[in-house]
Amino acid sequence: MSTNSPAAVVIKALVALIALALIAFGALVAYTFANEHRPASVEPVMVEGDGSGPGLKAGQPFKVVSWNLQYGASRKHRFFYDGGEAVHVPAADVAETVAAISAVLAEEAPAISLLQEIDRDSTRTGRLDQLPPYVEAMQATATSSAPYHLAGFVPKPFTNPLGRVHMALGILTRGPHTTAQRHQLALMDEPRVVQALNLKRALLTAEVPVEGLDQPLAIAVTHLSAFSFGDGTLEKQVAALADWMAARPADQPWILAGDFNLLPPGDDKNRLTTESELYADNPNPVEALVPRFRDALGDNQLDPKLRTYLPFGHDEPDRKIDYMLIGGPIHVETSRVMTEHKAISDHLPIVTTFIVGDRPEPDPEVPEAPEGAVVEAP
Repeated sequence: MSTNSPAAVVIKALVALIALALIAFGALVAYTFANEHRPASVEPVMVEGDGSGPGLKAGQPFKVVSWNLQYGASRKHRFFYDGGEAVHVPAADVAETVAAISAVLAEEAPAISLLQEIDRDSTRTGRLDQLPPYVEAMQATATSSAPYHLAGFVPKPFTNPLGRVHMALGILTRGPHTTAQRHQLALMDEPRVVQALNLKRALLTAEVPVEGLDQPLAIAVTHLSAFSFGDGTLEKQVAALADWMAARPADQPWILAGDFNLLPPGDDKNRLTTESELYADNPNPVEALVPRFRDALGDNQLDPKLRTYLPFGHDEPDRKIDYMLIGGPIHVETSRVMTEHKAISDHLPIVTTFIVGDRPEPDPEVPEAPEGAVVEAP
């Protein structure tokens, strides 16, 4: 065959294209590993803000909100990881959602917010740092945040790459908190290059001084793996949470909240009309936590009023996968799932009023609610 024949020219062109593709792929892999987020097992996290304000007092009630914010992306879109096609969110939808989240935080004015899925500099949400609006809305004076999906460029989906991602956990307090730390959790069992680009789940912890109490309130927020499909990752992640909780001194109050991506003990995944395949772990790893550790929402984990997750296209939550676990000298005054905010995120916030230390003497003129009572949304 002549080197100048049409067939030879086509072959040369194909070889060149393949070579270029291999070079581009190699360059992407090299870039990925060179810029990979490689957090230490435990590392300190900077607490921003002056921590001004009254802080917490033993015997006085304070409010805590835990919420998976769906990275401010709104419920208008079905994203690619949920079987849809959406990747990037229109700026107007991001602005509207961040404003709605901020309005809830401003209205509730919690002493502590434990937030998941905060986009801080992601292409999909216009590279907006969503944390400052939330800090301003709840008038937080101390903030710590830790990334758990941080990558300079994610090529998936290949037809419309995700691009830069910076998604974080956040602790916001209307008063001081100290000694914040990021704890790396187990990674999913997947190819190394995929692992380098994927979420690196974490536990963010801190301590809040409590006036009148020898021990500070220990607080923690997390978001466990969603697509491990029974590969053992969730069992390892749950074990790390259990170790942290069990390590708290008996006289220290503590709260650990977040999206565990696990159904409560005794729930039947087969009742779900969508995404039941996500709950492949057997036995359910959450059984190592509940009821070993108390849930602020109460003991009846299968109560429909405690459901927190709304799959795309659903108007009502169909499962509980968010938890607020507590221990030590801490008392629940009221706790509920905020069903009135189901238009904002695919997760509903949990709001709880606590007292640490001794509870004040009840007013004889006012009937006392049982500890851990669930107050229904208005």
